Amino acid sequence: MQLKGVVGVDDVKISLQRFGWPDYLVFGCMLISCSLIGVYFGFIKKKPKKSSEEADNYLVGGRKMRIFPIAMSLIATYISGISLLGTPTEIYVFGVQYMYILIGVIAVALIMTFIFLPVFHDLKLTSTYEYLEMRFDKRVRMLGSVMFIFGTMAWLPIVIYVPALAFNQVTGINVHLITPLVCIVCIFYTCVGGLKAVVWTDVVQTFLMFGAIILVMIKGTKDIGGMGVLWDRAMDSGRIEGPDFDLDPRTRNTIFSVVIGGMAYWLKSNAISQNMIQRYLSLPTLSAARKSLWIFTIGVSVLILMCCYCGLLIYATYYDCDPLTTKLAKAKDQLLPLLVMDILGDYPGLPGLFVAGVFSAALSSLSTGLNSLSAVFLEDFFRAFSKEQLSERKQPTL
Repeated sequence: MQLKGVVGVDDVKISLQRFGWPDYLVFGCMLISCSLIGVYFGFIKKKPKKSSEEADNYLVGGRKMRIFPIAMSLIATYISGISLLGTPTEIYVFGVQYMYILIGVIAVALIMTFIFLPVFHDLKLTSTYEYLEMRFDKRVRMLGSVMFIFGTMAWLPIVIYVPALAFNQVTGINVHLITPLVCIVCIFYTCVGGLKAVVWTDVVQTFLMFGAIILVMIKGTKDIGGMGVLWDRAMDSGRIEGPDFDLDPRTRNTIFSVVIGGMAYWLKSNAISQNMIQRYLSLPTLSAARKSLWIFTIGVSVLILMCCYCGLLIYATYYDCDPLTTKLAKAKDQLLPLLVMDILGDYPGLPGLFVAGVFSAALSSLSTGLNSLSAVFLEDFFRAFSKEQLSERKQPTL
C-alpha cells in the first residue's frame, strides 16, 4: 500500500526541473549570438587587402587587438565551466582553504609581467613552441607541440561535458543530446571567424558568466536571511578557516600546496600555454599586453572569490539536508545547478541565464582550444614539414 503525501527523492528532483520556454529562449539566444559574431568576422567585416596578412589576421587578429576585449577573452578562456561548477563544490565539501590559491595567482602575474611577456612579445611568435626551437632544437619544439595537442584534445571533451551535467540537472535532457549541438556551434564560429570572433564571443560570454554568478549570489543570500546567516553556518561547520600550515603531504589542501602548487599550475596554464599567450601576442605592444594581464588577473580573482562564496552559499542553504546524501544531486558538479533551480526556478528566464553563463564558460574554453590547435598545427607541423608552400591566403582555410 502506497502512503499518500510521501514524496520521494525522484519526485523532488523532477519538481526542480522547471526549465521553461523562456529559459530555452535565453540559452538559444546565447548560441545564436555567438554564431552571428562568427558570421560577421568571417563574411561581413572587411578583410585585409594584402593576402600576406590573412593568416596573421586569422590566428592573432593582425596583432592589432585592443586591451579590454583581450582581457575579457583571457578571463573567459581560463574560467571554464569546470571552474564555475567545480570551485563551489570544492568549497562546499572541503572549506575555503583552496581560496588561498589567489596568492599564487598574483605572484604568477608579477613573474609574467617581467619575465615571460617581454620574451614572447619581442619575438613576435605565433606558436609558443617556436621558442623551444630557438632555445634548444626542432625536436624539443615538436615534443612540446605534440604534448600540447594530445593534452588539449583530452581536455576539450571534459570542458563541454561538465556544463552538460548542469544542463541535465535543470532540464533532465540527456547530456549526449546537448553536447553535439553546442560543439557544432562552437566549431562553426571558431573556424569561420578566427581569433577575432573567438575574442568577441568571449567578451559576451564573460559578461554572461559574471551576470549568472552575481544573480545566484544575490538571490541565494536573500533567501537564507542575509550574509550573517551564511557566515554563522559556515563558521559553525568549520568551512571558513585560516591558512593551514600542516607539512603532512597527505593533507588535501594546505597553504603550501595551494600557493606553491597553484603557482606552478598557473605558470603552466598562463605563462607558456598557447591558449593564453596567443592572446597576449595579438596586442600591438608589450605595455598593452601587461595591462591586459593585470585586468585579467583582477577579473579572474574576483570570479574565483565569487565562486567560493557560492560554495558557502550552497552549504548555508542545505546545511541540514546534504543533496549528495539524499541523491538530489547525482554528481558533485550538479550542486550549483540544484541551488539555481531551487532559488530561481520560479522566475522564467533566470535559470536559462545561469545555464547560458555556465555554457559560455565552456564555449570560450572550447573555442580557444580549437583556435590554438589550428595555430600550433599550422606553425609547428605544416610549415615545418610540408614541402608545399601554401599562399598566405590559403593558410587560414587550412
